[in-house]
Amino acid sequence: MQGLRNNSSINFCRSTAHDAIFAPMFRVVFWMFLALWVTNSAGATSLTGDADPVKYQYHRDSNAHRILTYGADFGSTVSFSGSSPNWSSGGFNNVTANGFMSAFAQVKRPNTSFDNIFKVNLGVVSARQYDNFGVRYRVNKKNIDNVFLDSKLGHTVSAQPGMSIFGGLNFQTQMLPGYRYTRNTIGREVGTLNSSFLSQGQTQFALGMEYKPLPTFFVRMGYVTLKQTYVLNQLLYEIRKEDIIARVPKGKYLDNQMGVQIQMGVQRELGSKKKVTMKFNYLGFAPYVAEEASLDSRIDFALVAKISKYLNVNYTLISIYDKDLVKPGASAWQNSWIFGLGYSFKL
Repeated sequence: MQGLRNNSSINFCRSTAHDAIFAPMFRVVFWMFLALWVTNSAGATSLTGDADPVKYQYHRDSNAHRILTYGADFGSTVSFSGSSPNWSSGGFNNVTANGFMSAFAQVKRPNTSFDNIFKVNLGVVSARQYDNFGVRYRVNKKNIDNVFLDSKLGHTVSAQPGMSIFGGLNFQTQMLPGYRYTRNTIGREVGTLNSSFLSQGQTQFALGMEYKPLPTFFVRMGYVTLKQTYVLNQLLYEIRKEDIIARVPKGKYLDNQMGVQIQMGVQRELGSKKKVTMKFNYLGFAPYVAEEASLDSRIDFALVAKISKYLNVNYTLISIYDKDLVKPGASAWQNSWIFGLGYSFKL
């Protein structure tokens, strides 16, 4: 992590740099090809009349020259599990509660568009356990916590449909404090503060080109991107006994990097009755200057299958690859996912 602050140029000829970037790049290429295949398949289907054309119509407001679309999804998932104290194979009683919100707003003029997406995922697990003396106690832990905002202003600069220049802002952090858990001398789990709001947090300001051939698919290349990482809670350096957290040195609150941003998004309603919804978003950043070549990546994937108007089976995945967020030698991939029976409604 100390070496990441050096200003030496990236040496793409080194085998170590090639190995470091190959694994995440392979995953990115795989997801891009998969998304393009799904989108092309969906576009071919729409030509046969199977797709609902209403899905691609925008809501017009009082200004005839402006087109506005907006909406939001809200949902929650709750599950219970347990066993009696004398259960021979052992077990715990726990309650899992997860909630999410996904909102969007888009304004489109003949040559200009303004797209905004805001997502919040929060989940808690409450488990009943026993210490070394058989005394029952309860532990509450987060299982997912993420805030994600993406705003993009685009302007058409080419006769090619869907091609535009864009300026974008991307922001992500967590809402609640995060803890690492260990057991004390009597066998009880205790938490030690490990992260908190904007510690760490991240913004990316990007300028580049976007290709959006369909309302449900886009690809962006931010050729000039400023990535800023925040660590506002300075107590974390003392608690974690680290001098650098997520590239931010102790005593400072911010780290800057210049690089290239790659972003892609797909949203489709699948099946003849449109009861299955798939959402996928990839966000990648490669710094211009670094001692070791790397591609920081974030994958958001959601799959929702409707059972009734309000009930559904859903799966949500957030996967992050960033060596700055883990200790040297540890796997740079981090995954948080939820699968369950949920309740949701749309605005």
